[in-house]
Amino acid sequence: MAYVPQPIAPARRKAVLRVVSDGRRIGLSTAPLDNAAEAFRRSLGAHWFAPRRMWAIRAGVDGPSFAARLTQAFPGIRLDVDELPGMVDSALATPQTDFFTQMLDLQIIPLDRGGHAVSGVYDSYFVEAMRELRGRFHKNASAWEVRAGAIQIQDVLQRVVGVDPAFIFVHENAMHLEDLVSKPKAEMPISVPGAAPAFGDGRGEDEDGSVGSGFLSSCARPLEQLPVDERILAQASLDCGLMDHQPAGVRHLLGRSSALLADDMGLGKTRQAVVASRLAAGDQRILVSCPASLRINWEREIHTVFPDDRVGMVGEDRMATLHGCRWVIANYERLSGLVKEPGLSFEVFTIDEAHFLKEHQAGRTRNAFILAERIPRRFLLTGTPILNREIELHTLLRLSGHPLGLLELADFRKQYTGGQGAREALSDAIQDWMLRRSKKVLKGLGLKTHQVRFIMPAEGLAGYQRLMADMSLMVMPKIIKLRQLLETLKTEFLIETVQSLGPEDKVIVFCEYMDTVAFLKEAFQNAGIGAVSLVGSDNGNSRQRSVDAFQNDPSTRVFIGTTSAAGVGITLTAANYVMFASQPWTPAMKRQAEDRAYRIGQTRDVIVILPIIPGTIDEQILALLDSKTEIEASVVERAVCAHLAHGPVTAGVTASPGTSVYPQADHSIH
Repeated sequence: MAYVPQPIAPARRKAVLRVVSDGRRIGLSTAPLDNAAEAFRRSLGAHWFAPRRMWAIRAGVDGPSFAARLTQAFPGIRLDVDELPGMVDSALATPQTDFFTQMLDLQIIPLDRGGHAVSGVYDSYFVEAMRELRGRFHKNASAWEVRAGAIQIQDVLQRVVGVDPAFIFVHENAMHLEDLVSKPKAEMPISVPGAAPAFGDGRGEDEDGSVGSGFLSSCARPLEQLPVDERILAQASLDCGLMDHQPAGVRHLLGRSSALLADDMGLGKTRQAVVASRLAAGDQRILVSCPASLRINWEREIHTVFPDDRVGMVGEDRMATLHGCRWVIANYERLSGLVKEPGLSFEVFTIDEAHFLKEHQAGRTRNAFILAERIPRRFLLTGTPILNREIELHTLLRLSGHPLGLLELADFRKQYTGGQGAREALSDAIQDWMLRRSKKVLKGLGLKTHQVRFIMPAEGLAGYQRLMADMSLMVMPKIIKLRQLLETLKTEFLIETVQSLGPEDKVIVFCEYMDTVAFLKEAFQNAGIGAVSLVGSDNGNSRQRSVDAFQNDPSTRVFIGTTSAAGVGITLTAANYVMFASQPWTPAMKRQAEDRAYRIGQTRDVIVILPIIPGTIDEQILALLDSKTEIEASVVERAVCAHLAHGPVTAGVTASPGTSVYPQADHSIH
């Protein structure tokens, strides 16, 4: 009899790796499963508890029943659930009381018009508690508005959510809740046909009106003019190695309780802020907030000027260690830890790349507002105070305590946006608060010129046309794919351009997408051209190795990076050419990127090359940038013209000889 092979049943897959319970919830760590999110949410009523990276469901089911429900939720997969009943029952029998609740990040914030805002990680019991308090959820604020006292809120949270009051943080200062005005349409939108998105029922709120559009903010201590001791400033300028134009920037910051230093990229805002912060703080502690990628750069700059100062990093050092530091550096995502540590006091809050706080509803912006109310001095730094719209300045004005920041967002928009006259009025109103200077103040810096090159790839645009005609893609995913394709289509032009340059010339190539960076790096290396790269996922050591190789190794001629990762916080003055495989979405981001080469230390002219493929969205984006440039010029660049017309800013009252308004500063500048 011939042997007939029998079909082999697929092996059973173990779905649940770990089970934990706190008595109210059951948490599950699972193996990768197809369509897990849909199955857990719809079939099991679970939600993803991000802090623990587990699926959480309400307790109330025994082990065998839960195992049966899990098997039914994944009908197409043979699950191994033999051990699951025992795991669930064991977890329920030995609950870890605070396992989930200590990670809820529950915060109660007083509101200046009465009531409180309550925020926390999503949890079904937390939602139940807020509904019991008849709370109204504001999506833009990521918080519930509750018309109840803090003690009552804590009692309900303890009873319903099961959270120990020790894990509930009650803020000492009130915040402001106001409606977020809608964003205007882009002046020149990108036109790409695409599939229509799927919409919900369009109500925008629950039938009981429990969903609102408010956002949280606060206005820091009112802006004050302060005297500046010119003798101490002059000594600090010598001791700290300031360039000729930099003492005016330090003076501008010292002359106010809060100010914006908006110098063009490459003029040394970091050095000016380090000196001003230490002079203003005396022997007190300074908080520096910046993007994560710039933390090492700040630490190096601080130690260059003040080598004996102790610098701590939030997230790397223990809180007890930070109490012993004179500088504390926190990237924006880490500010929440400092919000809950009011005992860690600061005299100065220095905010680098302050335009990162332009979105009122972002969590990092809310945390910055809270800290700004606690800290007497706030110094804001950004070479790009306006990326898209005039209204982005409102957050920075409010953080500073500027009178315009006291306006409701809707009122600010009515008065200072929408036309040339309104923009000029805004520029005039912020002249004293914002100092912006162009690179004309630098001596010996060469020229920066721009060239638009219209090119046609040798392989043609057939692939681009097919993608454009694909109506299965929605608009935004299609735009991303089109831009990625255009980046790769420019590879031959980029390589040929580098090959045509002299051996002493070096080039920065900016892309918008990480996949293109890897693709171009390999293409350059295959062409015998030494290249290094930098993308957002690179760690600090890898970033520095790429920068050092490009700056110091003659054989490394090309630096390739994404605009978001390589366009800020680094110096690449070895380059005298900059090329953009894609254009960033704002002229400010483009200028900030190209000025990695055009800054202090550059001794040659810099040429910026923008390759454009006609008949594609390249041309639409170029037109969009032109329209945004007009807005920026009306408000920000007008300030540069005013400064040049009236001479160096010397705002603030000069102290009388022998009078020091920073009595402890002598210890910090020697």
